[in-house]
Amino acid sequence: MSDQVSADIFEILLSHAENKPESMDAGTVLSEAGIDSLALVEIIFDLEEKFDITIPNPDEIEGMDTAFETAGDVVKAVKTLLDEKG
Repeated sequence: MSDQVSADIFEILLSHAENKPESMDAGTVLSEAGIDSLALVEIIFDLEEKFDITIPNPDEIEGMDTAFETAGDVVKAVKTLLDEKG
């Protein structure tokens, strides 16, 4: 499941990227992929709908201390929220 969650998140991120990289992984910097703050809001809505979760500010998620800078940050947040949801 975990790998599928990551794949689904990367797919959503890529669908909103202006500068579409050939591939996306945890180290992909969102701003370098052309994902700005407006796109990030749309991504959050898509992730909430896909995984039936509510994504708060990153600093409100256990273990997160920064904003979403990389694809890995987004994956970590979603997986944390899914674990909390049970």
